[in-house]
Amino acid sequence: MSDDLWSALADGRIANPEIVASIRESVADGGPAHGTRAIDVRVLGGIDLRILPDRGFDLGQAWFGGVPLAWVSAVGETAPLSDPRGMAWNDAFGGGLMTTCGLRNVGMPSEGHGLHGTFSHLRAGDVDVQRRSDGDGVAAVVAQATVDDVGALTHHLRLRRTIRTEVGRGRVEITDVTENLGREAEPAPILYHVNLGYPVWSGAARLTVPATQTLPRDEASQAALDTWDRPPPVGPAAERVLEHVVTGDDGWGWARIENPEVGLAATIRWRLAELPRLHQWIHPAPRIYVLGIEPANCSTGGRAHDRAEDRLPELAPGERRETVLSVEVQSLTA
Repeated sequence: MSDDLWSALADGRIANPEIVASIRESVADGGPAHGTRAIDVRVLGGIDLRILPDRGFDLGQAWFGGVPLAWVSAVGETAPLSDPRGMAWNDAFGGGLMTTCGLRNVGMPSEGHGLHGTFSHLRAGDVDVQRRSDGDGVAAVVAQATVDDVGALTHHLRLRRTIRTEVGRGRVEITDVTENLGREAEPAPILYHVNLGYPVWSGAARLTVPATQTLPRDEASQAALDTWDRPPPVGPAAERVLEHVVTGDDGWGWARIENPEVGLAATIRWRLAELPRLHQWIHPAPRIYVLGIEPANCSTGGRAHDRAEDRLPELAPGERRETVLSVEVQSLTA
């Protein structure tokens, strides 16, 4: 943030903090998202966000300097499904900047759980959104909520999410604390589905990942081994999923996409201790065309697959796990 803006905040030249950090809460009236809540946050010089409380408090559309960052599917914004079994998750996958997969299954349907679990179809409670100051003025907008994945007689996983988008800096940070409130140990895989689309993922864009190895999921994915770092030609090809073995930097993993034609670079960072695995999703088909950067603590094969490999993440009764993910956007022309 420029010194002039800080001084304007401090000396009273700004009459209303709404012009620096705007918060608007609404309920959709009509359409596929009818009756669902949304929180639109706009910050001066930062990342503008649409937060979806009835979709796991995930991040919908996002912009930086008027440029859309997030991929949005043809489905668009919708209400949650009441029972997302099998592959039904895809029927209500609207994309957005970040969709959470879990908390009891990630990837393929497994052990009675549907594709990517139920988290993005759970409604958040204890929602609180505030402007926060560091003493000199408004520094950020911080949104918090609680999401419970619970059965009356079985499991109880609770996730407390904090989203922070900063004034004067293109950065949004998501901090999740997941706790097992149940009586027994519970599988708790989680994957953060960061979705980037046009115009960021197009043309001259290049993706950098500090990986020591890249592993294709299947034969279709094998075809992307030499081209995963750039937008592919649009065409009727199958989706491609790769796993990168990331070395990281001081305990943090990262992936960076630069597009000089758009003049932006976006860097996704996550703490490797809790999210040691990175998956990449590429779909080149017309009307899809998306890049997914997906830090996780699990595979995308489903919980039975991870259980067989003795790699299924679990939380013991009373155990807590904190995961941190950030998306930072910078101008390449400044």
